[in-house]
Amino acid sequence: MMLAALLMAVSSSWTSAAEDGDIAFFEQKIRPILAEHCSSCHDASAKKTKGGLSLSGRDSMLRGGDSGPAIVAGKPQQSLLVQAIKWTSDDLQMPPKKKLPDEAIAAIEKWIKRGAAAPNDAAATARNTELYDMAKAREHWAFRPLSKDEPPQVKHEVWVRTPIDRYILARLEAANLEPSPPADRATLIRRATFDLHGLPPTPEEVRAFIADKSTDAYEKVIDRLLASPRYGERWGRHWLDLARYADSAGFHDDLHRPNAWRYRDYVIASFNADKPYARFIQEQIAGDELAPDSVEAWIATGFARNGPSNENNIAPGYHEEYRLDQLDGVVSTISTVFLGVTLGCARCHDHKTDPILQRDYYEVLAVFNSSIYADRRLDEKAGTFVSQTLTSEEMLDKKGKHSPTDKPSAMALTDKSSKPRVTHVLYRGNAKMPGPLVEPNAPAALRHFAPIEFTASDKNASTTRRRLTFAQWIASPDNALTWRVMANRLWQHHFGKGIVSTPDNFGYSGDVPTHPDLLDYLARRLIEEDGRLKAIHKLIMTSSVYMQASTHSETNAARDPGNTLLWRMPKQRLEAEAIRDAILAVSGKLNLKAGGPGIKPRIPHEVIEQSQRNKWPAVKEEGPEHWRRSVYIYIKRQLLMPMMEIFDAPTTSVSCARRTNSTVPTQALTLLNGRFVNEQAKYFAQRVMAETDDDPAKQAAQSMWLALSREPSAGLIEDGAAILKQQRAAHIADGSKAADASLAALTDYCVVLFNTSPFLYVD
Repeated sequence: MMLAALLMAVSSSWTSAAEDGDIAFFEQKIRPILAEHCSSCHDASAKKTKGGLSLSGRDSMLRGGDSGPAIVAGKPQQSLLVQAIKWTSDDLQMPPKKKLPDEAIAAIEKWIKRGAAAPNDAAATARNTELYDMAKAREHWAFRPLSKDEPPQVKHEVWVRTPIDRYILARLEAANLEPSPPADRATLIRRATFDLHGLPPTPEEVRAFIADKSTDAYEKVIDRLLASPRYGERWGRHWLDLARYADSAGFHDDLHRPNAWRYRDYVIASFNADKPYARFIQEQIAGDELAPDSVEAWIATGFARNGPSNENNIAPGYHEEYRLDQLDGVVSTISTVFLGVTLGCARCHDHKTDPILQRDYYEVLAVFNSSIYADRRLDEKAGTFVSQTLTSEEMLDKKGKHSPTDKPSAMALTDKSSKPRVTHVLYRGNAKMPGPLVEPNAPAALRHFAPIEFTASDKNASTTRRRLTFAQWIASPDNALTWRVMANRLWQHHFGKGIVSTPDNFGYSGDVPTHPDLLDYLARRLIEEDGRLKAIHKLIMTSSVYMQASTHSETNAARDPGNTLLWRMPKQRLEAEAIRDAILAVSGKLNLKAGGPGIKPRIPHEVIEQSQRNKWPAVKEEGPEHWRRSVYIYIKRQLLMPMMEIFDAPTTSVSCARRTNSTVPTQALTLLNGRFVNEQAKYFAQRVMAETDDDPAKQAAQSMWLALSREPSAGLIEDGAAILKQQRAAHIADGSKAADASLAALTDYCVVLFNTSPFLYVD
C-alpha cells in the first residue's frame, strides 16, 4: 500500500497523546513531504524497504531500521531522520540525490519536537487487512454473482400474478401481514399513466379502461403507454438526473452549451426505442470507439460532457489540475451510475468504508486519461459528419477563451490518439505528487465478475479503445453489479424507493436490500430480455404488489410502519416536471412538440436580474412554444427555473440518483399564487366552460374529471357547485359582469384543484 494512501486510510487512529493541532500539522505539512520524497524507498507496501526502514506509521518510525530508531519523539536533534535529511554525515544523506528544501527540513524538525503525531502501524494493518481483503470483499452481497434460486413457495397462490409476487408475499406471510386489496381501475390507470408518461390519463382513456371487460384490458393499457413517445420523455428525464444534464456550463461564466440538447434527445430516443441496456452503456462511455461513423454514438458520449466546467477561468499553470478534476467527474459519475460504487472517494486516499484502493481509482482513471472533450460538426439534414473533430484547445479564441462553434455540432468525448497517456497514482490526488505507474483495470473487488483485458491499440487507430474495453466489462451479462443497479432503478421509479434505498451506493456504507432475492431475479430477467427495459416495466406493473391499493391498515402499520415489506402501494408525490406537465395537460395547453434546443419559459424579472451571465430572456406572455413538456426546459446552472427548483429538481452539479421530497411553504405559495398556475387555471376554466353549459354542477364534475382522472361522487359535485356559486356571487359583488364572474369563479375552483392532494399525489 502506498504511504499516502495508508496514512489517509487510518487517519482516525492517532496516538492518544496527540493534540488536534499536531494532527493537523502532520496532515498539512509532513505527510506530503514523506509521500513525495521518501515513499519510493521506505513504503511498507514495497517488497523490501531500504535499510529495513518503513515510514508507513508512527510505530515503524519509532522502531526504525538497520541503523536504529528513525525518530525520537520530542527530540529532533537526536532523531536519525533529521540527521539524514540535513546531510550532516557523508554516510547518511536522505534523499540521496537531492537535499530537501530548508522549509521541509524545518517542518519535520518542528513536527518531531511537537511529539511526532502520526498514525499507528498496528491500527493501519488491522484495519486494512479486514477492509481491503479482496477475497472477503467479494462476499459482500452486492459483489456476489447473481443467485439462481427459484421464486419461493407461498400459501396464498391466488394472489400471485407474476413471479415478483412470490418474493413479496413470502415475506408478508412470514411477518403475518396481509397485502392490500387491488386498486380500482381509475386509480390503476392513473398510476400507470403517470409512471410511464408523467401525465394524467384523459377522461376518455379512463372510461374506456373501466368499460373494457376483456381479461387483458390492463395489459393493453400498459402496451399502449410503453409504445407512446411520451414514455421516453418520462423515463429519459430519470436518466438525465443521473447524467448531470444541463444546457450551460455553470461556475463563473455559465457558458451556453448550444448543442447539449442533442444528448438529451439521444436519451429520450433510446428509451423510446427500448435500446438494449448494454448497448446504451457502451454508447455513452465509448460510442466513438463502438461505432466511429455513427452520429448517434458520438452524441451519446456527451454523457461525459454533461458535468459543470470552467474552461474560461483556469488559473495559469493549473490546466493539468483542471483536466484531472474534469476526469474525476467522469470517473465518479460512471462508477455510481453504472456500478453503484463510490469510486471517486478513493481519488486522494484508500476508500474509508469500501474495499476500494486509491490504486483502483487511478487504474480506472487510466481508462479515460487519454480522452479529450471535442465537438464534431454535423450536417443535420444528411445526419452525417462534415468535418474533423475540434478539440477543446481548438475551440479557444485568441484570448484563450472557450468559444463553442456556431455551426451545428455534437458535444463528444474521444481520445487524442491511439497512444495512451501515462498514468500515475497521485498522492493526495495532487497532480504535482506522482507516485507509482498504473495500467488500466477494473476495481480489484469487482474483477471477478467478468474478465477484462486491455490490449494495445493499432497504431493507425484514432483512439486507445480503452474506454470500449471498460464499457464492455461494465455491460457484460456476467457483471452482476451492473444489472442489480439498473433493476433497482426500475423498481425505485415505480415504487418510490428502491429495493436498495441507496441507489448510487451498493457498497458497505449503503443500505442492504429489503428483498435481495427479488433484486437478483429482476436483474436476471433484465439480462434475459437482452437488457430491454419495457418487458421489465410490464412484468412489474402487472404484478399484484404493484396493482395493490394504497389504503392504510392499522394492523399492518403496527407491524411494519415503514411499509418496508410492501403490504400496500406507496403514495407518491409528483415530481416538479410532472406537476407542471399535468397542469398544462389539464388546461389543454400542453404542446407535445418533441426535441430540439431547450425552451425558456417565463421567469420573474427579479430572479433574472440575479444572473449576470448567459441571460435568460424576459418573457412577458407565455405562448405555445413555452408550454412544451418540462423535460425540454433549458437547464441553466446559475439560474434553475424557480418552479422546478422549489419542487426538488436536482441542481445538476453531481449525479442525482434519488431526488429529495421536501414539503415547504413555498410550494403551496407557488401553486396558489404563481402566475403560471393561475394563468393555466384560467385556460382550464375556459376549457371546462367550452365542454359544458353554465350549470355549476356540470362544471364542477367536468373539472374534477379532468384534474383527478376519475368520476367524482355526487357529494363532491354538490360541494363543487356550491363553491362555484359562492365565488360567482363574490366576484359580482366586487363589480364583475356575470359572464366574467362565472369564468373567475371557475378559475378559482381550478386553482383549488391544482392544490389538492389527489392532483399532486399518485395513489
